[in-house]
Amino acid sequence: MNHPAPALPMKGALALKVFIFFAYAYVLSYAFRSVNAVIAPELMADLKISNAQLGLLSAAYFIGFSAMQIPLGIALDKFGVRRVESILLLMALAGTLVFAFSDSLLGLTIGRLLIGVGVSACLMAAFTAYRRWFALEQQGQLASGMLVFGTVGALMTTVPVQLSLPYIGWRGIFIVMALLVFIGFIAIRFGLPTFDDHPHVNNEPLSSDHQSIGLKDIFLNPFFLRMLPVGIVNHGGFLALQTLWIGPWMMDVLGYSSVESAQILFLFNGVMLLGYAFNAWFIPRANRQGYQTLNYIKYLLGFGLVAQLIAITWQIQLSWILWIVLAITATGHILGQSTVITAFPSRNAGLASTSYNLLIFVGAFIFQWSIGWGIDLMTAQGLAKPDAFRQVFLVFLVLQVISFIWFLYYPKPLKHHLAAK
Repeated sequence: MNHPAPALPMKGALALKVFIFFAYAYVLSYAFRSVNAVIAPELMADLKISNAQLGLLSAAYFIGFSAMQIPLGIALDKFGVRRVESILLLMALAGTLVFAFSDSLLGLTIGRLLIGVGVSACLMAAFTAYRRWFALEQQGQLASGMLVFGTVGALMTTVPVQLSLPYIGWRGIFIVMALLVFIGFIAIRFGLPTFDDHPHVNNEPLSSDHQSIGLKDIFLNPFFLRMLPVGIVNHGGFLALQTLWIGPWMMDVLGYSSVESAQILFLFNGVMLLGYAFNAWFIPRANRQGYQTLNYIKYLLGFGLVAQLIAITWQIQLSWILWIVLAITATGHILGQSTVITAFPSRNAGLASTSYNLLIFVGAFIFQWSIGWGIDLMTAQGLAKPDAFRQVFLVFLVLQVISFIWFLYYPKPLKHHLAAK
Protein backbone atom coordinates (compact mmCIF):
# COMPACT_ATOMS: atom_id res chain seq x y z
CA MET A 1 0.00 0.00 0.00
CA ASN A 2 1.30 3.46 -0.89
CA HIS A 3 2.36 5.77 1.89
CA PRO A 4 0.55 9.11 2.24
CA ALA A 5 2.10 11.82 0.12
CA PRO A 6 4.48 14.06 2.07
CA ALA A 7 4.18 17.81 1.96
CA LEU A 8 5.41 19.09 -1.38
CA PRO A 9 7.80 20.55 -2.36
CA MET A 10 10.03 18.22 -0.35
CA LYS A 11 12.32 19.67 2.30
CA GLY A 12 14.58 18.54 5.11
CA ALA A 13 15.73 14.99 5.82
CA LEU A 14 13.35 13.34 3.34
CA ALA A 15 14.54 15.59 0.52
CA LEU A 16 18.17 14.86 1.40
CA LYS A 17 17.61 11.09 1.48
CA VAL A 18 15.85 11.14 -1.88
CA PHE A 19 18.67 13.17 -3.41
CA ILE A 20 21.41 10.90 -2.00
CA PHE A 21 19.80 7.69 -3.30
CA PHE A 22 19.31 9.13 -6.77
CA ALA A 23 22.84 10.54 -6.71
CA TYR A 24 24.35 7.15 -5.79
CA ALA A 25 22.60 5.49 -8.73
CA TYR A 26 23.87 8.20 -11.04
CA VAL A 27 27.43 7.68 -9.79
CA LEU A 28 27.14 4.14 -11.16
CA SER A 29 25.68 5.30 -14.48
CA TYR A 30 28.51 7.76 -15.03
CA ALA A 31 31.14 5.21 -13.99
CA PHE A 32 29.89 2.76 -16.60
CA ARG A 33 29.80 5.52 -19.18
CA SER A 34 33.43 6.49 -18.55
CA VAL A 35 35.27 3.30 -17.65
CA ASN A 36 36.16 2.27 -21.21
CA ALA A 37 38.32 5.38 -21.63
CA VAL A 38 40.75 3.93 -19.05
CA ILE A 39 40.53 0.22 -19.78
CA ALA A 40 40.68 0.80 -23.57
CA PRO A 41 44.36 -0.26 -23.99
CA GLU A 42 43.73 -3.52 -22.10
CA LEU A 43 40.54 -4.23 -24.04
CA MET A 44 42.23 -3.58 -27.39
CA ALA A 45 45.22 -5.75 -26.50
CA ASP A 46 43.10 -8.56 -25.04
CA LEU A 47 40.57 -8.72 -27.88
CA LYS A 48 42.79 -7.36 -30.68
CA ILE A 49 40.21 -4.81 -31.81
CA SER A 50 40.58 -1.65 -33.90
CA ASN A 51 39.71 1.93 -32.97
CA ALA A 52 36.42 1.65 -34.85
CA GLN A 53 35.53 -1.60 -33.03
CA LEU A 54 36.43 -0.03 -29.70
CA GLY A 55 34.22 2.93 -30.53
CA LEU A 56 31.34 0.63 -31.47
CA LEU A 57 31.80 -1.48 -28.32
CA SER A 58 31.79 1.59 -26.11
CA ALA A 59 28.88 3.10 -28.04
CA ALA A 60 26.74 -0.02 -27.39
CA TYR A 61 26.10 1.57 -23.99
CA PHE A 62 24.61 4.58 -25.75
CA ILE A 63 22.55 2.41 -28.11
CA GLY A 64 20.84 0.66 -25.19
CA PHE A 65 20.56 3.91 -23.27
CA SER A 66 19.03 5.78 -26.22
CA ALA A 67 16.62 3.02 -27.21
CA MET A 68 15.10 3.13 -23.74
CA GLN A 69 14.45 6.85 -23.49
CA ILE A 70 10.95 7.15 -24.98
CA PRO A 71 9.61 3.94 -23.36
CA LEU A 72 11.31 5.07 -20.16
CA GLY A 73 9.56 8.44 -20.24
CA ILE A 74 6.17 6.79 -20.69
CA ALA A 75 6.92 4.32 -17.89
CA LEU A 76 8.10 7.01 -15.48
CA ASP A 77 4.90 8.98 -16.01
CA LYS A 78 2.73 5.85 -15.66
CA PHE A 79 4.44 3.72 -13.01
CA GLY A 80 6.58 6.18 -11.05
CA VAL A 81 10.30 6.54 -10.58
CA ARG A 82 10.90 4.00 -7.79
CA ARG A 83 9.62 0.91 -9.55
CA VAL A 84 10.95 1.78 -13.00
CA GLU A 85 14.50 2.61 -11.92
CA SER A 86 14.85 -0.36 -9.57
CA ILE A 87 13.75 -2.86 -12.23
CA LEU A 88 16.17 -1.40 -14.76
CA LEU A 89 19.04 -1.58 -12.28
CA LEU A 90 18.57 -5.34 -12.25
CA MET A 91 19.20 -5.31 -16.00
CA ALA A 92 22.34 -3.28 -15.39
CA LEU A 93 23.46 -5.92 -12.91
CA ALA A 94 22.95 -8.67 -15.49
CA GLY A 95 24.81 -6.69 -18.15
CA THR A 96 27.75 -6.05 -15.83
CA LEU A 97 28.15 -9.74 -15.12
CA VAL A 98 27.87 -10.62 -18.82
CA PHE A 99 30.60 -8.09 -19.62
CA ALA A 100 32.84 -9.36 -16.82
CA PHE A 101 32.72 -13.00 -17.93
CA SER A 102 32.57 -12.69 -21.76
CA ASP A 103 35.47 -13.76 -23.95
CA SER A 104 34.26 -12.37 -27.29
CA LEU A 105 33.63 -8.94 -28.74
CA LEU A 106 29.99 -9.92 -29.30
CA GLY A 107 29.52 -10.94 -25.67
CA LEU A 108 31.12 -7.75 -24.40
CA THR A 109 28.93 -5.70 -26.73
CA ILE A 110 25.78 -7.42 -25.47
CA GLY A 111 26.86 -6.81 -21.88
CA ARG A 112 27.58 -3.16 -22.62
CA LEU A 113 24.19 -2.86 -24.32
CA LEU A 114 22.39 -4.30 -21.28
CA ILE A 115 24.29 -1.93 -19.01
CA GLY A 116 23.12 1.01 -21.12
CA VAL A 117 19.52 -0.16 -20.85
CA GLY A 118 19.87 -0.77 -17.13
CA VAL A 119 21.23 2.63 -16.15
CA SER A 120 19.06 4.57 -18.61
CA ALA A 121 16.81 5.82 -15.79
CA CYS A 122 19.48 6.89 -13.31
CA LEU A 123 19.40 10.58 -14.22
CA MET A 124 15.97 10.83 -15.86
CA ALA A 125 14.17 9.21 -12.92
CA ALA A 126 15.85 11.75 -10.66
CA PHE A 127 14.95 14.68 -12.92
CA THR A 128 11.37 13.44 -13.14
CA ALA A 129 11.08 13.13 -9.37
CA TYR A 130 12.70 16.51 -8.81
CA ARG A 131 10.30 18.17 -11.26
CA ARG A 132 7.34 16.68 -9.36
CA TRP A 133 8.59 16.76 -5.78
CA PHE A 134 10.83 19.84 -5.54
CA ALA A 135 10.29 23.55 -6.18
CA LEU A 136 10.67 24.78 -9.74
CA GLU A 137 13.45 27.22 -8.88
CA GLN A 138 15.54 24.36 -7.43
CA GLN A 139 15.79 22.43 -10.70
CA GLY A 140 19.10 23.90 -11.92
CA GLN A 141 20.66 23.49 -8.48
CA LEU A 142 19.50 19.87 -8.22
CA ALA A 143 20.74 19.10 -11.73
CA SER A 144 24.17 20.50 -10.92
CA GLY A 145 24.19 18.60 -7.64
CA MET A 146 23.48 15.35 -9.49
CA LEU A 147 26.38 16.01 -11.83
CA VAL A 148 28.69 16.60 -8.86
CA PHE A 149 28.01 13.01 -7.85
CA GLY A 150 28.01 11.80 -11.44
CA THR A 151 31.49 13.17 -11.85
CA VAL A 152 32.53 11.17 -8.80
CA GLY A 153 31.61 8.15 -10.91
CA ALA A 154 33.86 9.43 -13.68
CA LEU A 155 36.67 10.01 -11.17
CA MET A 156 36.29 6.43 -9.93
CA THR A 157 37.13 5.23 -13.43
CA THR A 158 40.38 7.17 -13.80
CA VAL A 159 43.28 6.77 -11.37
CA PRO A 160 41.51 4.24 -9.05
CA VAL A 161 40.70 1.96 -11.99
CA GLN A 162 44.17 2.43 -13.48
CA LEU A 163 45.79 1.45 -10.17
CA SER A 164 43.49 -1.56 -9.78
CA LEU A 165 44.01 -2.98 -13.27
CA PRO A 166 47.36 -4.73 -12.58
CA TYR A 167 45.83 -6.59 -9.63
CA ILE A 168 42.28 -7.52 -10.66
CA GLY A 169 42.20 -6.73 -14.39
CA TRP A 170 39.30 -5.19 -16.28
CA ARG A 171 37.12 -8.21 -15.50
CA GLY A 172 37.64 -7.75 -11.77
CA ILE A 173 36.72 -4.08 -12.16
CA PHE A 174 33.34 -5.10 -13.56
CA ILE A 175 32.72 -7.66 -10.81
CA VAL A 176 33.20 -4.90 -8.24
CA MET A 177 30.86 -2.68 -10.23
CA ALA A 178 28.22 -5.43 -10.22
CA LEU A 179 28.27 -5.39 -6.41
CA LEU A 180 27.84 -1.62 -6.40
CA VAL A 181 24.86 -1.90 -8.75
CA PHE A 182 23.18 -4.37 -6.41
CA ILE A 183 23.56 -1.89 -3.55
CA GLY A 184 21.99 0.78 -5.76
CA PHE A 185 19.02 -1.48 -6.48
CA ILE A 186 18.39 -1.96 -2.75
CA ALA A 187 18.60 1.80 -2.11
CA ILE A 188 16.18 2.76 -4.87
CA ARG A 189 13.69 -0.07 -4.40
CA PHE A 190 13.39 0.18 -0.64
CA GLY A 191 14.60 3.71 0.11
CA LEU A 192 12.39 5.91 -2.06
CA PRO A 193 8.84 6.94 -1.10
CA THR A 194 6.06 4.86 -2.68
CA PHE A 195 3.31 7.51 -2.84
CA ASP A 196 4.18 8.41 -6.44
CA ASP A 197 4.17 4.88 -7.88
CA HIS A 198 1.19 5.83 -10.07
CA PRO A 199 1.62 9.53 -10.92
CA HIS A 200 -1.14 9.47 -13.54
CA VAL A 201 -3.58 8.28 -10.85
CA ASN A 202 -2.37 10.33 -7.89
CA ASN A 203 -2.91 14.07 -7.69
CA GLU A 204 0.21 16.19 -8.19
CA PRO A 205 0.18 19.16 -5.81
CA LEU A 206 2.86 21.02 -7.76
CA SER A 207 0.90 21.14 -11.01
CA SER A 208 -2.50 22.52 -11.85
CA ASP A 209 -2.19 21.27 -15.43
CA HIS A 210 -3.82 17.84 -15.80
CA GLN A 211 -3.72 17.67 -19.60
CA SER A 212 -1.14 15.20 -20.86
CA ILE A 213 0.98 16.07 -23.87
CA GLY A 214 2.50 13.78 -26.46
CA LEU A 215 5.78 13.43 -28.30
CA LYS A 216 4.61 15.75 -31.09
CA ASP A 217 3.93 18.53 -28.58
CA ILE A 218 7.37 18.05 -27.06
CA PHE A 219 9.40 17.88 -30.25
CA LEU A 220 7.60 20.86 -31.84
CA ASN A 221 7.94 23.04 -28.77
CA PRO A 222 9.98 26.14 -29.85
CA PHE A 223 12.29 26.00 -26.85
CA PHE A 224 12.86 22.27 -27.33
CA LEU A 225 13.78 22.99 -30.97
CA ARG A 226 16.16 25.73 -29.86
CA MET A 227 18.02 23.30 -27.60
CA LEU A 228 17.87 20.28 -29.93
CA PRO A 229 21.18 20.79 -31.84
CA VAL A 230 23.02 21.69 -28.63
CA GLY A 231 21.78 18.46 -27.07
CA ILE A 232 22.81 16.27 -30.01
CA VAL A 233 26.08 17.88 -31.07
CA ASN A 234 27.52 19.86 -28.15
CA HIS A 235 26.28 17.78 -25.22
CA GLY A 236 26.26 14.39 -26.93
CA GLY A 237 29.59 15.01 -28.63
CA PHE A 238 31.18 16.09 -25.37
CA LEU A 239 30.08 12.81 -23.77
CA ALA A 240 31.79 10.97 -26.61
CA LEU A 241 35.02 12.85 -25.88
CA GLN A 242 34.82 12.53 -22.10
CA THR A 243 33.93 8.86 -22.03
CA LEU A 244 36.35 7.64 -24.69
CA TRP A 245 38.34 9.92 -26.99
CA ILE A 246 40.03 12.32 -24.58
CA GLY A 247 42.17 9.43 -23.28
CA PRO A 248 43.44 8.32 -26.71
CA TRP A 249 44.03 11.99 -27.63
CA MET A 250 46.37 12.37 -24.65
CA MET A 251 48.34 9.28 -25.68
CA ASP A 252 48.26 9.33 -29.50
CA VAL A 253 48.40 13.09 -30.08
CA LEU A 254 50.21 14.50 -27.04
CA GLY A 255 52.41 11.46 -26.34
CA TYR A 256 51.48 10.77 -22.72
CA SER A 257 51.59 7.26 -21.24
CA SER A 258 48.42 5.45 -20.18
CA VAL A 259 49.16 6.27 -16.53
CA GLU A 260 49.71 9.96 -17.31
CA SER A 261 46.56 9.98 -19.42
CA ALA A 262 44.55 8.52 -16.53
CA GLN A 263 45.94 11.21 -14.24
CA ILE A 264 44.89 13.95 -16.68
CA LEU A 265 41.43 12.37 -16.97
CA PHE A 266 41.22 12.34 -13.19
CA LEU A 267 41.99 16.06 -13.14
CA PHE A 268 39.60 16.64 -16.04
CA ASN A 269 36.72 15.05 -14.15
CA GLY A 270 37.76 16.58 -10.84
CA VAL A 271 37.57 20.05 -12.35
CA MET A 272 34.15 19.19 -13.75
CA LEU A 273 33.04 18.17 -10.28
CA LEU A 274 34.12 21.54 -8.90
CA GLY A 275 32.36 23.27 -11.77
CA TYR A 276 29.10 21.49 -11.04
CA ALA A 277 29.45 22.30 -7.35
CA PHE A 278 29.99 25.97 -8.21
CA ASN A 279 26.92 25.96 -10.45
CA ALA A 280 24.80 24.40 -7.69
CA TRP A 281 25.87 27.28 -5.44
CA PHE A 282 25.84 30.06 -8.04
CA ILE A 283 22.69 29.48 -10.12
CA PRO A 284 20.06 30.00 -7.35
CA ARG A 285 21.80 33.17 -6.22
CA ALA A 286 22.17 34.47 -9.78
CA ASN A 287 18.51 33.74 -10.53
CA ARG A 288 17.41 35.65 -7.43
CA GLN A 289 19.32 38.65 -8.81
CA GLY A 290 17.51 38.34 -12.14
CA TYR A 291 20.39 36.74 -14.08
CA GLN A 292 19.03 34.24 -16.60
CA THR A 293 20.41 30.71 -16.59
CA LEU A 294 20.47 30.50 -20.37
CA ASN A 295 22.75 33.52 -20.58
CA TYR A 296 25.18 31.71 -18.27
CA ILE A 297 24.93 28.63 -20.50
CA LYS A 298 25.60 30.77 -23.57
CA TYR A 299 28.91 32.07 -22.22
CA LEU A 300 30.04 28.65 -21.00
CA LEU A 301 29.41 27.06 -24.40
CA GLY A 302 31.12 29.91 -26.23
CA PHE A 303 34.27 29.69 -24.09
CA GLY A 304 34.26 25.92 -24.59
CA LEU A 305 34.37 26.31 -28.37
CA VAL A 306 37.36 28.65 -28.12
CA ALA A 307 39.17 26.27 -25.76
CA GLN A 308 38.68 23.36 -28.17
CA LEU A 309 39.98 25.35 -31.14
CA ILE A 310 43.19 26.24 -29.30
CA ALA A 311 43.60 22.71 -27.90
CA ILE A 312 43.31 21.16 -31.35
CA THR A 313 45.65 23.55 -33.14
CA TRP A 314 48.22 24.09 -30.35
CA GLN A 315 50.70 21.27 -30.99
CA ILE A 316 52.51 21.09 -27.67
CA GLN A 317 52.03 18.77 -24.70
CA LEU A 318 50.82 21.59 -22.45
CA SER A 319 47.69 21.89 -24.61
CA TRP A 320 46.05 19.36 -22.27
CA ILE A 321 45.31 22.38 -20.07
CA LEU A 322 42.81 23.57 -22.68
CA TRP A 323 40.86 20.34 -22.30
CA ILE A 324 40.60 21.13 -18.59
CA VAL A 325 39.07 24.49 -19.56
CA LEU A 326 36.58 22.58 -21.73
CA ALA A 327 35.67 20.45 -18.70
CA ILE A 328 34.71 23.62 -16.82
CA THR A 329 32.63 25.07 -19.65
CA ALA A 330 30.88 21.75 -20.31
CA THR A 331 29.12 22.04 -16.95
CA GLY A 332 26.62 24.29 -18.77
CA HIS A 333 25.20 21.32 -20.67
CA ILE A 334 23.30 19.92 -17.71
CA LEU A 335 21.84 23.35 -16.93
CA GLY A 336 20.45 23.42 -20.45
CA GLN A 337 18.97 19.97 -19.97
CA SER A 338 17.27 20.87 -16.70
CA THR A 339 15.91 24.09 -18.23
CA VAL A 340 14.29 22.15 -21.08
CA ILE A 341 12.36 20.05 -18.57
CA THR A 342 10.89 23.13 -16.86
CA ALA A 343 9.29 24.15 -20.16
CA PHE A 344 6.71 21.37 -19.73
CA PRO A 345 4.10 20.48 -17.06
CA SER A 346 5.33 18.38 -14.14
CA ARG A 347 2.99 15.47 -14.87
CA ASN A 348 4.77 15.05 -18.21
CA ALA A 349 8.25 15.44 -16.75
CA GLY A 350 9.21 11.84 -17.51
CA LEU A 351 8.47 11.98 -21.23
CA ALA A 352 9.87 15.51 -21.63
CA SER A 353 13.14 14.70 -19.86
CA THR A 354 13.72 11.41 -21.65
CA SER A 355 12.87 12.87 -25.07
CA TYR A 356 15.67 15.40 -24.74
CA ASN A 357 17.98 12.85 -23.16
CA LEU A 358 17.38 10.57 -26.14
CA LEU A 359 18.81 13.24 -28.43
CA ILE A 360 21.87 13.67 -26.22
CA PHE A 361 22.71 9.99 -26.26
CA VAL A 362 21.98 9.58 -29.95
CA GLY A 363 24.59 12.29 -30.41
CA ALA A 364 26.97 10.53 -28.02
CA PHE A 365 26.66 7.30 -29.99
CA ILE A 366 27.08 9.02 -33.36
CA PHE A 367 30.20 10.91 -32.33
CA GLN A 368 31.77 8.14 -30.26
CA TRP A 369 31.58 5.79 -33.23
CA SER A 370 32.19 8.30 -36.04
CA ILE A 371 35.30 9.80 -34.44
CA GLY A 372 36.89 6.35 -34.33
CA TRP A 373 35.72 5.64 -37.88
CA GLY A 374 37.15 8.94 -39.11
CA ILE A 375 40.51 8.33 -37.44
CA ASP A 376 40.79 4.85 -38.95
CA LEU A 377 39.77 6.18 -42.39
CA MET A 378 42.37 8.94 -42.39
CA THR A 379 45.20 6.76 -41.08
CA ALA A 380 44.35 4.15 -43.76
CA GLN A 381 44.89 6.91 -46.33
CA GLY A 382 48.39 7.53 -44.98
CA LEU A 383 47.78 10.37 -42.55
CA ALA A 384 49.77 10.22 -39.31
CA LYS A 385 47.61 9.36 -36.33
CA PRO A 386 48.04 12.71 -34.52
CA ASP A 387 47.05 14.55 -37.71
CA ALA A 388 44.08 12.22 -38.20
CA PHE A 389 42.89 13.01 -34.68
CA ARG A 390 43.23 16.75 -35.30
CA GLN A 391 41.33 16.66 -38.59
CA VAL A 392 38.45 14.69 -37.12
CA PHE A 393 38.26 16.89 -34.03
CA LEU A 394 38.20 20.02 -36.22
CA VAL A 395 35.23 18.68 -38.17
CA PHE A 396 33.47 18.00 -34.88
CA LEU A 397 34.25 21.55 -33.71
CA VAL A 398 32.69 23.07 -36.85
CA LEU A 399 29.48 21.13 -36.18
CA GLN A 400 29.45 22.46 -32.61
CA VAL A 401 29.78 26.05 -33.83
CA ILE A 402 26.81 25.60 -36.19
CA SER A 403 24.61 24.20 -33.40
CA PHE A 404 25.71 27.00 -31.06
CA ILE A 405 24.60 29.62 -33.59
CA TRP A 406 21.23 27.85 -33.86
CA PHE A 407 20.92 27.96 -30.07
CA LEU A 408 21.55 31.71 -30.07
CA TYR A 409 19.07 32.66 -32.80
CA TYR A 410 16.32 30.06 -33.25
CA PRO A 411 13.44 30.93 -33.45
CA LYS A 412 14.50 34.41 -32.34
CA PRO A 413 17.32 35.87 -30.20
CA LEU A 414 17.84 34.00 -26.96
CA LYS A 415 15.25 34.40 -24.23
CA HIS A 416 14.69 32.57 -20.95
CA HIS A 417 11.82 30.03 -20.79
CA LEU A 418 10.15 28.66 -17.68
CA ALA A 419 7.06 26.48 -17.33
CA ALA A 420 4.15 27.81 -15.33
CA LYS A 421 3.75 26.16 -12.01
